[in-house]
Amino acid sequence: MRALVKTASGPGNLELRDVPVPQIGSDEVLIRVRACGICGSDLKIQDDQHPYTPPVVIGHEFAGEIVEVGGTVSGWNAGDRVVSEQHVKACGRCRQCLTGNAFAC
Repeated sequence: MRALVKTASGPGNLELRDVPVPQIGSDEVLIRVRACGICGSDLKIQDDQHPYTPPVVIGHEFAGEIVEVGGTVSGWNAGDRVVSEQHVKACGRCRQCLTGNAFAC
């Protein structure tokens, strides 16, 4: 798949690359991205002003459709349209999570 990748630390260092399609686990889904946006965090990563570990794919705000569903996933099916809500390790229980502000967890 094609992806915009921040390849190394320092301002810039962005490349459009072919990267492997991720292999999903039993509790994950694979999404074919149909549209992607660039947000403030991506711009800060470009300028080396936000924490990240290179190489990292830029563009975590996206919409697409599920193309593969892990064996233990329920409630989702191939063909379902989805949008991203990516907050690594948000607990889902604190006040921030419960009020729709998981980014602040």
